[in-house]
Amino acid sequence: MKHEHKILTHSSRTICLFVLTLLGLNLNAQNNENSLRISGNLKLLVGLELISPKEATLVIKQTHTIAQYDSLGNFCFDNLKSGNYNLNVIGFTNQPLDTLIKLENKSIENLNLLVIADCEINKEIAERDIQNDKPRLLLVGGIAPIVYQDQNKFEKKYNIQYFDFGDVTPAHECIVQYNERVFKYLDKKYGKSWKKEVRTDVIGFKKYKKTKR
Repeated sequence: MKHEHKILTHSSRTICLFVLTLLGLNLNAQNNENSLRISGNLKLLVGLELISPKEATLVIKQTHTIAQYDSLGNFCFDNLKSGNYNLNVIGFTNQPLDTLIKLENKSIENLNLLVIADCEINKEIAERDIQNDKPRLLLVGGIAPIVYQDQNKFEKKYNIQYFDFGDVTPAHECIVQYNERVFKYLDKKYGKSWKKEVRTDVIGFKKYKKTKR
């Protein structure tokens, strides 16, 4: 018999964590109940794009164990005992998003974690800024933001503003999505010339430049 489990965790902001298991969830019995595992995949939905997050921390609250996950978002917690575990996803809100996972002498695999982010900054916001003739290129300068002496020449020439979040920033993926939309706008309007003059520390620019040669 096929099963589908759905757990919804709320936070104070309009970001939700859904825990979905695939139809036909693979629950593998273990002879040693101290060798159970929770494994699966972590994804972030930013606007309409489903991506593997780069900044999230996935941790079991009870043991303070942090999961290792690859570039595709695949993760695994090993050497667990039967019991209840609060699985926290940290990195998209001021408060951790968590849900309760129950192990009963069986490992849980193919567990899909989907974080739906209502970004303050994303591709849709970039589209709106472009339509309002107020596009920006987003930076993360830390506690002491860097300002280049001649950057205002670039801003005037291409009718765009640099914006530095400092050390309080939205999720990295949200910033990348915003900037990539602005990069495409600059390509369409100015060709390749802007790429030779833009600040190379604009979030996502180096990767975009390589893929658009």
